Amino acid sequence: MKLIKAFLTYVTLSFVLGSAVYAQGFYNRNAWKKHRHELNIGLGVSNFLGEVGGRDRVGSNFIWDLEFSKTNFAAQFNYQYYLGQKLALRTSFTYGKVIGDDALTAEIFRHNRNLSFQSTILEAGIGFEYQFLKEKIGNNYNLKSSTGKKLGAKSLSIGMYVTAGVAGFYYNPKAVAPDGSLVALRPLRTEGQGLPNGADEYGKFSVAIPVGFGVRKSLNRTIGLKFELTHRFTFTDYIDDASTSYYDPSVLATEVGGLSPYFSNPQLGELWDLTTAPGQQRGDPTDRDGYMFFMASLYIKLETKQKFYGRHKVRRVKASF
Repeated sequence: MKLIKAFLTYVTLSFVLGSAVYAQGFYNRNAWKKHRHELNIGLGVSNFLGEVGGRDRVGSNFIWDLEFSKTNFAAQFNYQYYLGQKLALRTSFTYGKVIGDDALTAEIFRHNRNLSFQSTILEAGIGFEYQFLKEKIGNNYNLKSSTGKKLGAKSLSIGMYVTAGVAGFYYNPKAVAPDGSLVALRPLRTEGQGLPNGADEYGKFSVAIPVGFGVRKSLNRTIGLKFELTHRFTFTDYIDDASTSYYDPSVLATEVGGLSPYFSNPQLGELWDLTTAPGQQRGDPTDRDGYMFFMASLYIKLETKQKFYGRHKVRRVKASF
């Protein structure tokens, strides 16, 4: 009789403990749901890719035309909501400044053109982040093996991800006047915007497609670092106020006045065989402007307190012998 009771007790305890182990394994597979919300605060740099400025050659596109000396400060705030272990929906707010200056390039035609600009970029976007290489976070209790090696030592491994989305941004190109003042270029209609046979007018807001790549490195279960490089493909060619062709300065003097004729064509006149006359190329309307950010961010995972993540209640079984 005692043997039967001992057997029944063993079966009962095995069932209870097995259920607890199963529940714990289920928790592990769904632990990411406990930290679905993530905040990112980043500081970094911004740069510009367009007609104005660039490297010492003609026809360079994308990063091959990047002028590193005009790199500027940038800042970003992100909120992410994890749809799965590797996929997150993210919203972002970004500040940056972009600058271009023909005086810095040794390419003779752009240098003689002598255009320059600067603009603040204020951007709000939404997109996705996909971690194709998930970072390891490690164990909860800092456990060590019998040899003294820390279990979960791979918890600080690096994760990698890609990101893409859509964003709206504000820009307002300005340039330094001969007297040293900063002048907004859009009201000056430097390419005859809105005037007869001139270019189309442009606004202060446009749309961009951010595409990027990044790495993540956890510091503990809720805090870590991110390093991200993203490029913005935009739908405007006027971030630098240069896109089409030169406009008649006499018409600009009459219709717009002020510094409009000067900023439309501030050429240096260094090339005797080159004249920048009305109708000649000033920019390239087939190649839209772009800008990029490199950010170093601190991310913080917020814990979701739900009943699902509470302690599993295990019914106690009293054994009697």
